[in-house]
Amino acid sequence: MVATEGGNGDAAALVLQMAAEDARQRATVGRDDAELDLTAQVDGTEILVILRDRGEPVSGPARMLAPLIELGVMTSAEGFIDDAGNVTEVRFARPGHAQILDSANIAQVTDDDALSTEPVTLRALQAGDAPALTRAIYRCYGWTYPHPDLYYPERIAAAIEAGRRIGEVAVTADGEIAAHWGALFLTPTIVESGLALTDPRFRRRGLAKELDQRVIARLLTSEAAGCVMNPVLTHTATQQLALEEGSVIVGAYLSYGMPVEQVGITSGVLRERRSLPLAYRTVKPLTPATLWVPAPYTSFVHAAIDNTSWPREFGSAQRAPQVAAQTVVATKLDSFNRRGEIEVRSLGQDLVDAVDEALIALRGSGAEVVHVFLPVNEPALQVLGEGLTELGLAFGSIIPEYTAQGDALVLQWLADPAVDTSTWHYLNDEIEVFITAILRQVRDLSERGTQSRRRAAHRAALFAALDR
Repeated sequence: MVATEGGNGDAAALVLQMAAEDARQRATVGRDDAELDLTAQVDGTEILVILRDRGEPVSGPARMLAPLIELGVMTSAEGFIDDAGNVTEVRFARPGHAQILDSANIAQVTDDDALSTEPVTLRALQAGDAPALTRAIYRCYGWTYPHPDLYYPERIAAAIEAGRRIGEVAVTADGEIAAHWGALFLTPTIVESGLALTDPRFRRRGLAKELDQRVIARLLTSEAAGCVMNPVLTHTATQQLALEEGSVIVGAYLSYGMPVEQVGITSGVLRERRSLPLAYRTVKPLTPATLWVPAPYTSFVHAAIDNTSWPREFGSAQRAPQVAAQTVVATKLDSFNRRGEIEVRSLGQDLVDAVDEALIALRGSGAEVVHVFLPVNEPALQVLGEGLTELGLAFGSIIPEYTAQGDALVLQWLADPAVDTSTWHYLNDEIEVFITAILRQVRDLSERGTQSRRRAAHRAALFAALDR
């Protein structure tokens, strides 16, 4: 099917051969008769190939597949467990997937461009607007916009048609986009709002706020329970907008993505990776729930939610309830931003080991940042998650009703804890204190890990000397 849909059939054959061999090696019982179920379907600009096996459980895609993502042999790979066994999902590009914006005749706006008085029309983003949206992004960001899919018109159009992306735009008479505010469904219950831009020539009209309100109105009629957005730290305007619309700062993702340039805001491309606060607002009333937060992260969750009216209470467990022996996790890698994600789908006694194994795999695949999503409404997490700080995992955020199963406690690991804060601006002292505390925990855990490794090395050297 990959070849018939215009994809690279030879690449698909190689990937499937490697995945099949991995499945065979994990079939420790009846290896010679191991079965691999294979299905394929078109998903927008990609072909989704799903492989199922019933061998030893997986916590992510086969490690041998990771370099192939970097090489462009496939667009992504994910591995997890469901009720029927192991699932590996790999995606291959159709021809339209690689059709990137042609920037040859598009001029980037500059700080010196005068403000425009040209009238604009506000309306919903349509699939046919995809080329105009990519042009607007290039005018404002060059090639540095942190969501690379938005440089590919056919990917945008496919996501709009599939209902995964919605948006509101300000459009000029000739069809060019002057401003955009969008929402992307991260899960069936949570959307990421923002993905915002305003052409510098059309600033000071309040377009961002108007478009945001239009998106909110549409979300009220959707299945979304909550909405997250990432205000920037390079200025305070989006932080203020988030709070004015009722959002709460529930965390901060440090070194979250590749450096960008914001025309009229930053002085060229930022030197370091971007860090972003995470804001959350309810779209529908929250269902009451109890949070079972491991002690090292409790103060952060209190700081995030204590001043809200959310129906959340903190549980206290003396010992872990009975859970399965094995933790079920799924992993994925954003190769552009060098960011990995680990989703813990089911808690087991081996939580720390399972997360550590997934961390090692993602680091080996080039991840500079890894986020771990934990089911914080599960009582066992409070005890089983105590040791996660030993893996260098600091607090990232708390997200209510992240999935149908409940709230998520998000932890973060950074390859380089020396986060550049020179361009950061805080709207108020409360935000500054909260984000500074998160940064401090990241650095403290990194230093603790360094000291632990050095102590182990010194012990090894000492024992070696005694053995001689």
